[in-house]
Amino acid sequence: MSINSPAPAYNASTNTSEADRAAFISWLTANTVAELQAARDNEAALHQAVKNYVQHALAAELPFEDIEEILGINEPCIMDLAELSEADEEAVVDAFEDLCNA
Repeated sequence: MSINSPAPAYNASTNTSEADRAAFISWLTANTVAELQAARDNEAALHQAVKNYVQHALAAELPFEDIEEILGINEPCIMDLAELSEADEEAVVDAFEDLCNA
């Protein structure tokens, strides 16, 4: 799957298909991991990758709890899969918190 491949059409509010949900989350995870890996050691790029993640998740109307869990709570979470440094993980968390509190 290439970075920035188009998002599969999915809306959590109107689509109850578990297969469609899983496909969207798989795409979202793979795309975000690729963006985060490409953004290593670049705080601005990390922030943009998190912003892209949140925008895609919100556009699909995923519940906030899911958005948060997929990024950094669930095992394996996006941050684990991206194998980021501790400093980069902190930048990702800060960016997520900034976006959520905006």
